[in-house]
Amino acid sequence: MSNYTMDTSNPDDDHGPAPAPLDLGRLEAEARTAAAKHVANLLQRPEQLEKCDQYKRRVARKKASVEAMLKTAVQSQLDGVRTGLNQLQSALMDVYEIKQSLDQMEDTYKSVQPLHAKLRDLKTENTNFCQLAAAQENINHIFTVPESVKRTRDLITEGKLLQSHKYLTDLEMSRDDLLLELHKQPQKSPTDNNTLKNYFVDVEKLSCDLGKQLWIILQRVLLSVRREPTLIVTALRIIEREERLDQAWIKKQVQTGFSPPGRPKKWRSRGFKILEQSIAARIEGSQLEDRESNKMWLVRHLEITRQLMIDDLKVVKTLLPPLFPPEYDIVKRYTKMYHTALSTHLIELITQELEGNEIVSLLQWVNAYDSPELMRHPELNIDIKEMELGPLLEPKYITQLEQQYLQNMKQNVAEWSSNSLRSDLKDWNRDVMPDVNAEDHYNTSLPVILFQMMEQNLQVAQIIDQDLVKKVLELFVDELNTFAVDYSNIIRNYRDKHATTRGEPKYFLNYMIANANNNQVFGDYMKQLRKRYLKNEYDDDDVEDESDIRRDRFQQLTDTFTVISTKCCSMILEEFFIDLRNSNCFNELLTRNWMSKTDSIDTVCETWMDYNSDFKHLKPAAFDMVVELGQKRILKEYLRALLAKKLSFKNYDERRNSADKIMREGEQMKKLFREMAPRSNTSMWDLLTSVAEYLKLKDTSLLSLEIMGLVKRYPDIRQDQLINLLLLRGDMKNSDAKQMAVDTLGDEEGEKPKGIFTDLATS
Repeated sequence: MSNYTMDTSNPDDDHGPAPAPLDLGRLEAEARTAAAKHVANLLQRPEQLEKCDQYKRRVARKKASVEAMLKTAVQSQLDGVRTGLNQLQSALMDVYEIKQSLDQMEDTYKSVQPLHAKLRDLKTENTNFCQLAAAQENINHIFTVPESVKRTRDLITEGKLLQSHKYLTDLEMSRDDLLLELHKQPQKSPTDNNTLKNYFVDVEKLSCDLGKQLWIILQRVLLSVRREPTLIVTALRIIEREERLDQAWIKKQVQTGFSPPGRPKKWRSRGFKILEQSIAARIEGSQLEDRESNKMWLVRHLEITRQLMIDDLKVVKTLLPPLFPPEYDIVKRYTKMYHTALSTHLIELITQELEGNEIVSLLQWVNAYDSPELMRHPELNIDIKEMELGPLLEPKYITQLEQQYLQNMKQNVAEWSSNSLRSDLKDWNRDVMPDVNAEDHYNTSLPVILFQMMEQNLQVAQIIDQDLVKKVLELFVDELNTFAVDYSNIIRNYRDKHATTRGEPKYFLNYMIANANNNQVFGDYMKQLRKRYLKNEYDDDDVEDESDIRRDRFQQLTDTFTVISTKCCSMILEEFFIDLRNSNCFNELLTRNWMSKTDSIDTVCETWMDYNSDFKHLKPAAFDMVVELGQKRILKEYLRALLAKKLSFKNYDERRNSADKIMREGEQMKKLFREMAPRSNTSMWDLLTSVAEYLKLKDTSLLSLEIMGLVKRYPDIRQDQLINLLLLRGDMKNSDAKQMAVDTLGDEEGEKPKGIFTDLATS
């Protein structure tokens, strides 16, 4: 049982020190109870009694193992305690010895303090001795400074730069060592320091003179690399030596706090700066002219710059790498310098407010920068992205140029279109017929002039950038909208002038036909522009997408010119109808005189045939428009005569004969327009047939049915018009006609559909 008790307490031993003393009697009782339960669990069946010896041996082995572990733990604890006590004893002895040493040191310091005053004179003598020792060590250099300075200056003058740099380095080392010794002295003397610097003042001048020679070599590096590459190597060796000296003195400054005069020289950085300045000077030097001396100054300047850059970078790529240290990465560095200098120069050009063609030249040149024409030239093949050069011009400068270009173009287009319109107007007043194209259509030079100007600008914009093409097209749309307003006003003024003196201008009708054609050409041309330059955005011309802003603008402009063309067609027809009014043929329709003669409608036909000799010079769309408008207007005049109640039939025979004549004249007009305009729709003349059938009707009981058929075919007829048609028969009272009209049409509060009767009521 005791073995089992030891086993259950083992985890506590592993997890830390034993707890405070406990009630051992209680613990033993609990252990016995637990052991009894454990034995009861083991011996629940009779056959388990045979294994009692086996259980005893297992418990005995476990007890022995636990006892061994306890002994080991106790022994380890005892060893640790013993070691700790020994270390504490040793530390106590060390502390005691340190205390004794500190007491002795304190006594020693008290005895040394009076010696400071006694040794003051010795300290002064020691300082003088140190100065004398430094002077004696550098005495040879000090006495030979003037001679070394002269020798170094002569070597620089003779171009023996490596030797001169060796002498210069010796002089600088002598000066710097002496200044360092002065710096180390406990008591620094500004007078000595200044005296020494003044004595070596020529050394700094020699350093500047040698630097100037190096900078001259670097300025001419592209020339020197072809003629005397050794000069470049010499200059670079000197620069690298100075860089190493700079680094050495920087480290020494950290240790001593002293830095010689003129250090660090940073000649490597200065050399790169000289290269940048020489590149900038070469680019600026390629500008041989200005705007006053040659209008093509910028084109020449950019072309010279391009050729110069290709030649220079070829030399850099092939000849410089063997001469420069690898860490310089001279090809990439020089290319980047050229890129930066060129970018700066172009920005300076932009600030000079370039003019229209100059902006185009510059934008084209910038776009060609990363192309086989320059950076990707077969002999260069420089990858701008790989070299991390960035854009030649930032987007804001490109945007500025484009805006300036568009502003200049806007002014030019406005001025050009205005001048062209005024010039074209002069042609309208000449006693000469307008030009005729290959399709036998009248036209003037106005569309061609404007189209050529637009095409030229669009071709230029297309070379520069596709986005700029869109902006130019939008600018043209805006300007042509303004032009369309002016064009429409001039056409109206031209018509008004003709109206006052109908004989002038002599060829008014012909030029109005030409203007109607011009507007059709303008509309067609805008569609061509949209399809040609924005084909990716407008693949399907048959589908109108109102959400597309550019397409809407094009369509709106096309519609504007179509409206102007329609106005021209109306003005053309007005000439035709003025002649008809002068012949009084419309006033004779549906009169007693009309019943026995055919002069009225014959006059209309003959006049149209006469004018058709001019109408045929209209473009197909305008011709169709004139035919359609002409038919409608003639029909309206005929209807107006029918509804005017100028004729009262005495009997049915008169009404029937008149109806037959109306039907014949309707057929006569249909035949005329079919012959003159085969594409025209002449179905509108069927209205006269319907009216004639209604007039011929003898049985009044069928009248309401006939009227309902007429209203169904022409639902736009108004109540007053229907009443007048009913009264035209001559066999109905006003009250009966009104009642039938009301019964047939009902209330007229709703909106009427548009048709010939609506046009008649509003004209």
